[in-house]
Amino acid sequence: MAQNYRRAKLRGKSFKGQDLTGADFSDSDIRGADFTGAILHSANFRNAKAGLQRRWAIALVIFALLLSAISGLLSAVGGSLLGFLLVNSHRENIYVVVASLIVLSVFFMIIIRRSLSAACGFLLFAMTWAGLAAIAWAGIVAVAWAGVAVTSVMELAAIVAVIVTASTSVLIVAAGAVVIAGAAAFAGIVAGLLAVTVTVSIAGAIAGAVAVAAAMVNLTAGGVALLLAVAVVLLSAYVSCHALFGDEKQSLTRNLAIAFVTKYGTSFQGCDLTDADFTQARLKNTSFIRAILTRTCWYQAKKLHLAAVETTYLDDLQLRELLITKDLQNKNLNGWNLQNINLQAANIKDATLIGANLSASNLQNADFSRANLGQTQLNKTDLRGATLTGAYIEDWLITSQTKLDNVKCEYIFMRIPTRENPNPHRLPPNWNETFKEGEFSRLFNPLSKIKI
Repeated sequence: MAQNYRRAKLRGKSFKGQDLTGADFSDSDIRGADFTGAILHSANFRNAKAGLQRRWAIALVIFALLLSAISGLLSAVGGSLLGFLLVNSHRENIYVVVASLIVLSVFFMIIIRRSLSAACGFLLFAMTWAGLAAIAWAGIVAVAWAGVAVTSVMELAAIVAVIVTASTSVLIVAAGAVVIAGAAAFAGIVAGLLAVTVTVSIAGAIAGAVAVAAAMVNLTAGGVALLLAVAVVLLSAYVSCHALFGDEKQSLTRNLAIAFVTKYGTSFQGCDLTDADFTQARLKNTSFIRAILTRTCWYQAKKLHLAAVETTYLDDLQLRELLITKDLQNKNLNGWNLQNINLQAANIKDATLIGANLSASNLQNADFSRANLGQTQLNKTDLRGATLTGAYIEDWLITSQTKLDNVKCEYIFMRIPTRENPNPHRLPPNWNETFKEGEFSRLFNPLSKIKI
């Protein structure tokens, strides 16, 4: 007998490894619950609330705010350092500032055009070469002590100092950029876009305070600190928002942040969720890593983009949106792999699915009116109650395991339309006739031999 947990408060409960086939968790609070490795065939999670327990959500937001404050401090301190170097107009100091700004400009551009991880790789590369150059110059200075004039030695030593100082300056400023971007992304995953706004505001406030303090000592230093802090804050907001909403360029940042917060949220890792139902469930900060999601229903699921879904078909942003909305009308899905998904009662009118793979999917009561199903693979597909009126089914691949019971169809086209023949090979051939109830299912039974 299926277990009933409807409207139950199950925060932090462990169901690890249990057989919960057909269990009813509808309208329940499963925040922080552990279902790792559980069998949840046909389980009902309609309107369930998953994710972080309140204490963990608060703790992680506080952590993000502290991290953001530190990053704002670092960015402003780095800018102040460059500003104070400009106050003393020695040639070596100008070299330091120019080198730092060049490296930071490239660092920012790589983040925007590629990703934060790629920019960190560039930074590591730049720092490595700067360090090697410093070591090389130090060796030259050591050799120079043997017989070169004191003035030349001092010049070489000054160059070494410039390289080392430039490397340190770049490291401090860039570290602030990395930390603030990471903090905002983490907070954004934890508490949504509001937390991104809050963390950026905190970082900006701290950076502004440091810049004002620097300006009281020297206006130039304060100005550079403020400009650099503003650039870093804007960059962090860009990274966090793009990571939050699934930008592939920032996927590593997003995945790391989600992995961090879902560690304390609801876990479905390794679960068998075949035919489970998450209609209108709240799934923020929930882990589905390595879960079996065969024909799982995601209709109108909330915050699914903030769940850990790597290794599953939900990692495909476009497919995930289709499963949530079930609105495929007029979509071009030619060649798509749509195996083992749930599009029950979906709107698939006028869609084109040439060569798509819908094997073993749940398409009960879906509306395929006027859809193009040419060469579509439908092995073990459940089409019971689906509407196929006006669909084009040239060379569709149905088998004895394709379920066609109670299909609703007034007429069908056996060939894909062309400009010359927009309505090819209609069945029934007489435009004044339509299929009788149940006639389509009997006529297209794969075990029957039909001559067209």
